[in-house]
Amino acid sequence: MVPRNAPLAFWVLACLALAPAASANDWNNSGGNSGRNGLSGELGPDGAHLLWSGGPTSIIAWQPVIEGRRVFVVRQTGFPENEPKASPIVALDLDTGQELWVRHLDYNPGDWTTWIAGVRDGKVYASRSGNGATVSANIYALDAANGQTVWVSEDQVDAGAYDGVVFAPDGDLIVGSFEDLWRIDAEDGTTVWHSPRSGSVSGTCGAALFGDAVYVIDAVSGGHVVVRFDLATGVQMYCSPLMPGFTIQNTPMVAPDGTIYVSRTQDNPAVDYFYAFEDDGSQITIKWSCPAGWTTHSEFGVGPDGSVYMISPSYEVLRLDPQTGQALDSSGPLAGFSKPRMAVDCAGRVFVSNGAFDAGRLYSFNADLTLRWSVPVPNVNIGGPALGESGTLVICGVGNDVRAYRTSRGDLNCDGVVDGFDIQPFVLALIDPAAYAAAYPSCYWMYADCNGDGAVDGFDVQPFVALLAGG
Repeated sequence: MVPRNAPLAFWVLACLALAPAASANDWNNSGGNSGRNGLSGELGPDGAHLLWSGGPTSIIAWQPVIEGRRVFVVRQTGFPENEPKASPIVALDLDTGQELWVRHLDYNPGDWTTWIAGVRDGKVYASRSGNGATVSANIYALDAANGQTVWVSEDQVDAGAYDGVVFAPDGDLIVGSFEDLWRIDAEDGTTVWHSPRSGSVSGTCGAALFGDAVYVIDAVSGGHVVVRFDLATGVQMYCSPLMPGFTIQNTPMVAPDGTIYVSRTQDNPAVDYFYAFEDDGSQITIKWSCPAGWTTHSEFGVGPDGSVYMISPSYEVLRLDPQTGQALDSSGPLAGFSKPRMAVDCAGRVFVSNGAFDAGRLYSFNADLTLRWSVPVPNVNIGGPALGESGTLVICGVGNDVRAYRTSRGDLNCDGVVDGFDIQPFVLALIDPAAYAAAYPSCYWMYADCNGDGAVDGFDVQPFVALLAGG
């Protein structure tokens, strides 16, 4: 770590040497990544700084996904039995909200509402399957640049929007449904493997990945277990101890350290618990558990320090110690939780949608769950949050309500991008704020607060370099 009082030149050189060559952080799927843990390497908006709003109308809000400077959404105007073209996939410019293309998937009698499985490596994946695993349909891979078909999957699947899809390291799709698990080749749509499994409630049976493991939650006598499948072969390997209960309508998530988390709830306090599991490569064991609030179709979150965020029985957002499950911080009781979804930025700030229809709301908290800001989002359902490039947060409601929030950190010359032309003004902002204000009168000195802590100092150098690497 670079000492705080080091010369500025040392800061800059040290951070440039440590800067990753990786591209920006995308929001590839429901849950944000293959662990479905909501953790992003981006720095989210400091406040309700609206970048743009609008977009096509919709009667239901669906999960947005982001790759690069594009965001992809389904905007639904009706149901397929009445209007086959009522659920188009829409690509929007992440920076402006401008519509880039619209695509209606082919419709066959009996098909369901289109849903987006995710986006990865320049391809958007979508299907008309689902409706509680009652409708089977092919997955389409579409060119992210223009919406044209790249391939159609060899096999049909019956997964849906609430199941979600995750991606293997090579981009292959891992599709979990009520009684099935597939790996689909990202290059041509062929089936790499298919395995049977036994989900609890159809429509909420998705998988999560870590390393060479695929994790799902299956129903067994007396409750549920976490089951590990081999990513390469699809072979079922072993399962966890029993979690007592009758139904579960949440998917697992896996933290960067490999801890598996499950909110196993059914609206019965006697068996509604949030579990942490460890997998040592030969067995899965329970690490701890604590009482949880009943939610469905939810995606929870993990912070960069390992903190775990979940919903308590009194409908507070809780921050838990990952080692013990002890509650460290609380948001206090909040209203309207139905299908909560979370995103956590690289500074540990937590963005939470309550998933409600009548009182939908997006909250922004500090890592300790003190409230930073919040905004209403009508009928938010599973419409985000999603964090993409430049710390852009996208959230979807009904009507013409698609929104992007962004704080313009790092863009010190105010030309709309963070690139090498911002290095000189950034250094000037650090060492001589008055000179910076004189040289760039249309810009804001606090854009140099790249770590969002309310100060412009040496601690902003490394986040600024990360913005450069991702820009």
